[in-house]
Amino acid sequence: SQSGMSVTPDFVKLTESYGHIGMRVEKSEDLEGAMKEAFSHKDRLVFLDVVVDPSENVYPMIAAGKGHHEMYLSPGSELV
Repeated sequence: SQSGMSVTPDFVKLTESYGHIGMRVEKSEDLEGAMKEAFSHKDRLVFLDVVVDPSENVYPMIAAGKGHHEMYLSPGSELV
């Protein structure tokens, strides 16, 4: 995707400023543990900020000039 995000807020601090739980994951091997921890907070709102390499394709993906009803669900898939 081509979303320019050179400067982003600290989503963890922003989430915590509203009294919720904020967590940040920077390595893929830490994702499963962070998700388990997030789901363990049954009565709390948890925001999980997952860092993704900007060169990676993230699915589902909306193609340039297409609408939300026209997206790729995986690499090599047809527009749905």
